[in-house]
Amino acid sequence: MKKLHALLAILVLAVTQLASAAEKPQGISYTNVKLQIARIQVQDGISFDDAVESLKLRANQHNLKFVGGNPIYKEIEALTGKPTKRMEIFNFCDGLTANKMLTADPMMIAFMPCRIAILEDKDGKRWVISMMMDLKLIKALPADTRQSAERVMAAMKDMMVAASKGDL
Repeated sequence: MKKLHALLAILVLAVTQLASAAEKPQGISYTNVKLQIARIQVQDGISFDDAVESLKLRANQHNLKFVGGNPIYKEIEALTGKPTKRMEIFNFCDGLTANKMLTADPMMIAFMPCRIAILEDKDGKRWVISMMMDLKLIKALPADTRQSAERVMAAMKDMMVAASKGDL
């Protein structure tokens, strides 16, 4: 009976250690960062397409290149076979700023490219939403890089406001 208890104890220990190892993949590390989510409602009378056009035109004025988009609502409709509210994610980049930021801290890649989404909620209201880096992250960058990052963040905010108003 003692052998059976010892065998069960070893088995329980082995299973516990395997479960612990499975919970923490080897080689992956995590960094906690603070970030903010900014949103602004699209004004009544401004169509989704007008908001998108304003967003892209304002990005161009700030020398932020439109590098791609994801009309995710189309994928949802294809998967479900049902119409859904419109939602799209737009990606923008300033390659020189990106290079400076990555040289200063390779972890900054997680914020690239800059993403701004426009979506329609369940009530039909349209929103412009984006993830914004916390100021502490930006302030930790070298001076030249910090200035470039601040310029891009200000441009993103301006793009969001322009999209919300339909400003061309």
